[in-house]
Amino acid sequence: MKTTTITHSITAAVLLGTLSMPAQADEVPSNLKGSGEVVITSGGGTWEAAQKKAFFDPFTRDTGIKVVLVPEDHAKLLASVKLGQPEADLTSVPGGALAGFVEKGAVEKIDYSLFAKETLAEMPEQMKNENGVGALLYSVGVAYNTMKFPEGQEPKSWVDFYDVKKFPGARSLPKCEKLVDGGLLEGALMGDGVPADKVYPIDMDRAFAKVAELKPHVGRWWVAGADAPQSLISGEVDMADAYNGRIFGAKKEGAPLAFSWDQSLLQYDFWVVLKGSPNKENAEKFLAYISRPKPQAAFAEAISYGPVNENAFSLVPKELLDILPGSPAIAKKQVYQDYKWWNAKNADGRTNWDVALERCVALLSQ
Repeated sequence: MKTTTITHSITAAVLLGTLSMPAQADEVPSNLKGSGEVVITSGGGTWEAAQKKAFFDPFTRDTGIKVVLVPEDHAKLLASVKLGQPEADLTSVPGGALAGFVEKGAVEKIDYSLFAKETLAEMPEQMKNENGVGALLYSVGVAYNTMKFPEGQEPKSWVDFYDVKKFPGARSLPKCEKLVDGGLLEGALMGDGVPADKVYPIDMDRAFAKVAELKPHVGRWWVAGADAPQSLISGEVDMADAYNGRIFGAKKEGAPLAFSWDQSLLQYDFWVVLKGSPNKENAEKFLAYISRPKPQAAFAEAISYGPVNENAFSLVPKELLDILPGSPAIAKKQVYQDYKWWNAKNADGRTNWDVALERCVALLSQ
């Protein structure tokens, strides 16, 4: 799943202007201090600036370990790992892509012994994979044009999204290559009345039947994250399956858009330590350091991603709690996307993702 680049660009428009604020020194356990360096990939721009402010600079200041950045290019990175000469110690990957990295033998297992007990206790189980540490939270859900659906008449759930009689108008859904990123099948099932806690395992027959039912009303099948808000703004569609950051970014610039957290999917990326990492211990120290509440809160303030440490939510300004995926006020309305189910293999060796992709392509080609 290639959500990393997309979701990083999502938040460029919603940077909260705190990047220039100096970070204050933080007391860290002696076992996280050291020397030498750790090489990390970065996507550049405001994404890198937020990481620099919240993670990189404070880590070097507090531990004595230098952070060296290289441009993020997963294809090149995987090739270097295969050669036994990884060009980086750490990178982040979408939750759905982690299984592929593991299958390629490209990542080390995570040593959680460097993490403080309280840090581990404050991290949701989904963020503590044996092969990756949660990096951030983001969401996809129902978005709409407020000119078409003013307050009091707005859609609030996937049931509303799929109800073209009560909420007439054109829709936007993700194309097949984005069916996991865009939560196409999860949204369809909830739109057909399946309770949020009963979405997995996904009933593909029922989900695709619901998508087929809505197909005549789909005015845009999107690939890029920017497509959904753009089609809403242009009037091409009135309602869209969309990323929260894209919608909030457009809204901040004055677009008449809104996003509903009800039944939205909670998605996440993982930090991974590359196989053969020359600075493996420093990489693990970095992960233990940034997973603590203060760095996570600083990152959430700098850019609109939810932190992976639940205690961080108590450290951010209260007004941010309404826009951060996974925050206490929002999480109870959300559904964690189940990447393990998507990557599970059937008897024929194909993953659920492979099967769904084939069926989606067949449906859209009709």
